[in-house]
Amino acid sequence: MFLKKENNIYFKEIKEIRKNLSGITYNPKSNTLFAITNAPRDIYELDINGNILRVIKLKGFRDTEDITYIKDDLFAIVDEELSGFYIIKITSNTSKIYKEDSLKSFIIDVRTTENFGLEGISYDQKNDIFYLANERNPKKIITIKGFMLDNPIVMDEKFDIIEDNDYLGDFSAIYFDNENENIYILSDESRLLGRVDNNKNFSKYLDLEENEIYSQMKHPEGITKDKDGNIYIVGEPNHFLSIKKR
Repeated sequence: MFLKKENNIYFKEIKEIRKNLSGITYNPKSNTLFAITNAPRDIYELDINGNILRVIKLKGFRDTEDITYIKDDLFAIVDEELSGFYIIKITSNTSKIYKEDSLKSFIIDVRTTENFGLEGISYDQKNDIFYLANERNPKKIITIKGFMLDNPIVMDEKFDIIEDNDYLGDFSAIYFDNENENIYILSDESRLLGRVDNNKNFSKYLDLEENEIYSQMKHPEGITKDKDGNIYIVGEPNHFLSIKKR
């Protein structure tokens, strides 16, 4: 296992995962991370140091790109090939999840080119809003409001979030910070993490080329934060990066 540390930065390769690590979310209820791969389609529960606690098999899905925690035992996973997201339940005993057992699903096909579809998902718990990131052709951030509470669905394209994001060549993940309402957008192509504050101001938050440890993250694909504000980024094939809040 390849591992590097420097002050508050920690990088490793998760040797049990062979390829296609593509998304991650934090569960405050268990204080653990849930990472997802798109082929094979699995969910891995990790401790905050990136060690695998268990593997959950996904059945019937096609291209699972990201996962986000909602509340209690509920999560949403986004499937690029199926062009939508699925609400699933993960308890301490879950070892396998079938697509047909999803509690709810929402299909939205915004692709104009094959293989460039939905890559990221995150959830605003207070306002019941899902944030979806379409990778490119076109790059888009779409919000779905009212879905979990069975209110009338309001779907919107958030031009104000992305209008100053020319730095980002693609969108590989999105994270909505429920503490301060900032939005983080990760770009695999540009190897950058951008941040949009609650005044819709865009800034380059993290350059993954800026030091030796960051640069080990070759294909950043997923991002989340924990209850203490620590950042976790995962990427292909099996890379795990944590940045502890100073």
